[in-house]
Amino acid sequence: MDGNKDEALKCIGIAKEAIASGNKDRALKFIRIAQRLNSALSLDDLIAVCEKMDSSASGPSENGSHVDKSETGVSSGPKSGEVSNGERNYTEEHVKLIKQVTKNMDYYAVLGVEKTCSVEEIRKAYRKLSLKVHPDKNKAPGAEEAFKKVCKAFKCLSEEDSRRQYDQTGLVDDFEYNEQHNVRRRRRRTNNDFFDDEFDPDEIFRAFFEPEYSLQRNYSYQFPRVTEKYGVEFFVKSPDFDRSYPLGSAARENIEENVIQDYKNLLGRYCHIELQRRQWSRNLPTPHCEKLQSFGAA
Repeated sequence: MDGNKDEALKCIGIAKEAIASGNKDRALKFIRIAQRLNSALSLDDLIAVCEKMDSSASGPSENGSHVDKSETGVSSGPKSGEVSNGERNYTEEHVKLIKQVTKNMDYYAVLGVEKTCSVEEIRKAYRKLSLKVHPDKNKAPGAEEAFKKVCKAFKCLSEEDSRRQYDQTGLVDDFEYNEQHNVRRRRRRTNNDFFDDEFDPDEIFRAFFEPEYSLQRNYSYQFPRVTEKYGVEFFVKSPDFDRSYPLGSAARENIEENVIQDYKNLLGRYCHIELQRRQWSRNLPTPHCEKLQSFGAA
């Protein structure tokens, strides 16, 4: 049960961040997962906050900002293989690229990088290739399979532990077999289906093209930082973050201002619920309101 509770708490953390950024659908999704994992946890406050939010299927990202559609060029249009105006809307180059990706049995080859490459090189390769094979841009048959394979390659090689395990295995089929075995073993141990949806290529894609920070640690945001003002913790994608955004620079100040604002939004939503509940009992504590006061906002 401890394992279930740990996973449930992770889901609650993701739900809180989704609430902070105004993404109701994502928040409710992870609240439901947390409930399945551990029914003993009290989630009434989270649910109450969600009920007061406007539903938005295309709302902000989990990091508090919208995905830049001009950068990704990805929309919610028709999927791969569809026909536009009676003609195929893909080229021979699209077909060739999809075949090249799907036939490769090595993650390094899928991304077109060397085995000695750095994480930054992996990220650059993924950025370039994922846009070319995304089903919203590449309508060739097999695009969804290729896109999923590119995302799997990135997820595997961008994480130190999984990359080490893959290097020991050497082949995609063997590595994925081991991963599936581990998932089934965890599912039997935890007695739930939480891990059925463990891999989501679209979520990896969205997270990659989202802002430079997150309030929640996850596979894309591994490196902790603290804002100079108020000391709010946030997480970034690369250890080179300080070099790209030096302390004292205008770019760094802008990011930290956004981090603080996201955190204040989260506190504000919970403070609102606490003040409502105080109408029925004046003795109820208001910890989020007290934290918000430190920002001079309550």
